[in-house]
Amino acid sequence: MNSSIITTAQAAKILGVSARTAQLWIESGVIPSWKTPGGHRRMYETDVLATLERGNDAGGPAWHVLVLAPAGDHALWTSTLAALDVTDLHCAADPVAAAVALGATGADMLIVQMDEADQALAAFLTALRAVPLLSRLQVVVATRLPGETVTAQLDFPVHVIGLDGGTEGLRQGLERLARARGLAAPALPPQLRNASFPVGPEEARRLAAVRRAGILDSAPEEVFDNLAQLAALSLAMPYALITVLSEDRQWFKSRIGLDLRETPRSWAFCNYTVLQPGIQEFSGMDADPRFADNPAVAGAPHFRYYAGAPVTDDRGFALGSLCVIDTKPRKLSDVEATILVQLARQVSAEIARAVRAARR
Repeated sequence: MNSSIITTAQAAKILGVSARTAQLWIESGVIPSWKTPGGHRRMYETDVLATLERGNDAGGPAWHVLVLAPAGDHALWTSTLAALDVTDLHCAADPVAAAVALGATGADMLIVQMDEADQALAAFLTALRAVPLLSRLQVVVATRLPGETVTAQLDFPVHVIGLDGGTEGLRQGLERLARARGLAAPALPPQLRNASFPVGPEEARRLAAVRRAGILDSAPEEVFDNLAQLAALSLAMPYALITVLSEDRQWFKSRIGLDLRETPRSWAFCNYTVLQPGIQEFSGMDADPRFADNPAVAGAPHFRYYAGAPVTDDRGFALGSLCVIDTKPRKLSDVEATILVQLARQVSAEIARAVRAARR
């Protein structure tokens, strides 16, 4: 999980700015850093890459967002906000949890999903507005209701955006607000432009998240090996893998039952798993035209079954997956599917913990 330690000059080269500009960003805290005993600034390359991903707009203010929405819609909001310059995102499912999160995070913006007229929710927002410490909180209501219906329930101004446009509509609505800044999408690597496997619209940003996490080619770690082993044992599978997808490789952070450390990305069943939340499950893979010619299906070890759940970073980008594989057709029960999802979430949490520790 280690990230390279670099100098101010190296950071400036990565960012494409002068050494003086990089020094200003570092000294102001935009890029986390520390001083050596000799007084020289040092920083992690992953932190510089994170600044680069924000569109080289490092001088902009931090933007902390809290979303109050039903739990089932949290993935939608995570995806929506992934392409905005959001420094910190928290989701809450009920007003009590939102109030606690507001106190803990000091959010700049509160986004409230209002699916129907809700007097209790309106009263909650009104009560928040009366708290002096929250007087500068920007409140956005996302709804399918007419805007005048929402504003009539509140005695203070709010921004209203529509829910009907899906992720892109919500993103555009938020970008129209003064504090939300869209990010220019990084270029897709040339080798992926005509790939033989599916590539999602956020692939370039997903790859930036992989670099930011610093997990690729990291040393084996017992906590990840234990989680992969637990997946294999609890689901009675001969193979379990924690995968990371780079531009051209599927690399295994942990592997149970498999000797390979990596494969070409074109072999990766996880190409499908990183495209959406939830489990991807494929059985009878030798008869599936997507996989029948895959070397691991057509030849040894003759895989016939795959189930994977995405492993994500703290912004919701899929880094890879926790997956289980068998040489015979299978189907997960509801309980087994829950086990796989929960273990994948634990892998994601461990990655986030390691990234935070590396930045201290």
